[in-house]
Amino acid sequence: MISLFAALALQTAEAPPVEPFEPQGFRAQIVIDIEAPRATVFDVATGDVKPWWDHTFYPDPAELVIEPALGGRFYERFLEGREDGVIHAEVISVYRPELLRLEGPLGLSGRAYHLVTTWTLEETAGGEQTRFTVDLAMMGEVDAELAAIVRNVWVHFIEGRLKPFIEAGCHEAPGQPCPAFAEDG
Repeated sequence: MISLFAALALQTAEAPPVEPFEPQGFRAQIVIDIEAPRATVFDVATGDVKPWWDHTFYPDPAELVIEPALGGRFYERFLEGREDGVIHAEVISVYRPELLRLEGPLGLSGRAYHLVTTWTLEETAGGEQTRFTVDLAMMGEVDAELAAIVRNVWVHFIEGRLKPFIEAGCHEAPGQPCPAFAEDG
């Protein structure tokens, strides 16, 4: 009987070489003020996010949802009635409407890394405005270029999509075109 180690050694001898990488990490913080009450911002930023979130794996997914509950998922279902799709992240902490923490690849599946994204929502301007803070902590197969991309994508999502979606009142007219995204076609 051949041992497991001997079998693995034989497989390794025939396998292509291993490509090492240097694990790295980064932290970043993004702070955006949104002209809306905190509960509104939290509710629009979670649940069905398809109206304002514009990066998906599938061209027009049936669902794009952040479940704001402990153990909830941020998932994309490709086709209605099918189980095909992707889990972008898992909700590991939630304190509605103040905090949501996600753990997962968020579109970067296939790389060896760990990403924790924390949203903190703070009331400002007497409760009429929300300071939306995104804290990112990422480690693994990460370089400075990828770190900058991840940070810039979050700026795009919160400042370039969520903020104008809410401030234009688009969340109050579900299913209608959002004038804030008129240039998107």
